[in-house]
Amino acid sequence: MNNRIVCFFFPALNSGIRLFILFLLSALLLTSCKHRQKITLTNRKCILDFKNSKTLTANLKSNEFRFDRLNAKLNLEADIDSTFNSFTVSLRIKKDSLIWMSISKLGIEGARLLITKDSVKFMNRVNNTYFKDDFSYFSTLLNAEIDYDDLQSLLTGNSVTFYNEDEKIKSGVDNCQYTLGTIRKYKLRRVMSKGKELNDPVQSIYMVPETFKISRILFYDFNPSRSLDARFSEFTPVDSAQLFPLKMSFIVKAKKNINIDIQYSKPRLNEEQSFPFKIPDNYEQISYKEK
Repeated sequence: MNNRIVCFFFPALNSGIRLFILFLLSALLLTSCKHRQKITLTNRKCILDFKNSKTLTANLKSNEFRFDRLNAKLNLEADIDSTFNSFTVSLRIKKDSLIWMSISKLGIEGARLLITKDSVKFMNRVNNTYFKDDFSYFSTLLNAEIDYDDLQSLLTGNSVTFYNEDEKIKSGVDNCQYTLGTIRKYKLRRVMSKGKELNDPVQSIYMVPETFKISRILFYDFNPSRSLDARFSEFTPVDSAQLFPLKMSFIVKAKKNINIDIQYSKPRLNEEQSFPFKIPDNYEQISYKEK
């Protein structure tokens, strides 16, 4: 296809894909905190049977989305500091091993992304460039530990290492949903009403009471000021039994304000997969560094 036409279809591919990667890394940064606490929102009365944190944690784990291989297509809309982009993404995940994405617009592939436990590789087909490095690069860049498992969990609606922590987790009910966290709601409100900030980041996980699927994950880090609000909805049966959230939204507030909306279509489990990612010899290697 004529290169001018391709560039017309991808007027902001460089910045759009770069900021999409930035979003993924920002989400990982916020979920990588070692000490997490709970934050909750509205106080609406709701009658739910009390369940302690041990019971809720067990239900959360037993109802997480399980797979060996996941294939899916998704529509992604990104609003980053009032700059809007939309893409179609073909996603393939080999659990605990590989995440592969083909990123297109109007049916034309513009980029590929390959993520492993050890590396991140990105290939831009519009301007013949590529990027590659290992996770230690991003850990240094963001001053935080980054885990492949966290990204895999966010893309499948699972918990991000929450119930594996040593801290005592507290249970609760908020907005007619079960919650898990490490600080009581009344304590957080008392601190914030006095204009004080908590030294440690705060976290809350919301669960649908009928299915114990995660509907929302909240992270707040007061120093520096940043937050992640992840929501999961439109749960549909996949592979006849498991529920998968077809709709996801992520709001990141940090150096950049990032809104990401994801709409999945036709997720399929345990089909044969390939992860084609061969960088042509004439592609130029580049480096992404956030200023």
